[in-house]
Amino acid sequence: MNTEAGGTGITRPETEIQHGATTETVPTVSASNGHRKWIICSIASVALIVLGGLLQGSMANRWGTPVKAAEIGAMLREIPMQVGPWVATEEQEMEKSALATLECQGYLLRTYVHQATGEAINVAVLFGPKGPIAVHTPEICYSSRAFQQTSLRVPQENDFDGMENKFWRLGFASNTIDKQKMSVAYAWSDGGAWVAAEAPRFWRADYLYKIQTASRMLNSKQDSTEEFFKDFLPELRKHMGLKPS
Repeated sequence: MNTEAGGTGITRPETEIQHGATTETVPTVSASNGHRKWIICSIASVALIVLGGLLQGSMANRWGTPVKAAEIGAMLREIPMQVGPWVATEEQEMEKSALATLECQGYLLRTYVHQATGEAINVAVLFGPKGPIAVHTPEICYSSRAFQQTSLRVPQENDFDGMENKFWRLGFASNTIDKQKMSVAYAWSDGGAWVAAEAPRFWRADYLYKIQTASRMLNSKQDSTEEFFKDFLPELRKHMGLKPS
């Protein structure tokens, strides 16, 4: 028996079920409708899996390194060995294992010394996929290398390169007898201003720069990081690519 559904002209098959002396009419769901719903759900599930894979592949740089990223990263090595009164006395090569872990497309590891005061600043600038570049912070690295953190990180602003920058600043002390103090600054950038980001891994960019400096405070002298930034950040800006996408 067929009955009309709500006066719409659509008919539904019905089945009569006998309950003793009473007969109950129950609508029957066709096999074709159930199969159609199963197909729709299956397609939706596959689409979500593929989308998740593409997202993870993009975050992990699984699909390869764009040529542009390597070109942008190579620009960092063109930063002069002398920037204002600061002269680089040492340039280090990153270990292959670290390069592989960070997936760096370019980096700079130097020690700059002020020619008048003798103060030294260790500076590292990295460029690579946001996932690996985002997760390594001084709080993790230094705390496992015979240093202990002596202050909570706080954001500090500057505009030395014409941008409204914000860096994380914090202090460490060595576990040696002299408890040598060290001031550390770090931040990330997608080619724009430097940012003291809380969660850089979720930045809306495929690649990030990271800068980190360490200044050893000898004889309780004032931290020289800001003086270094005044000279170094404008020069670094000249060797940073446009916002990579």
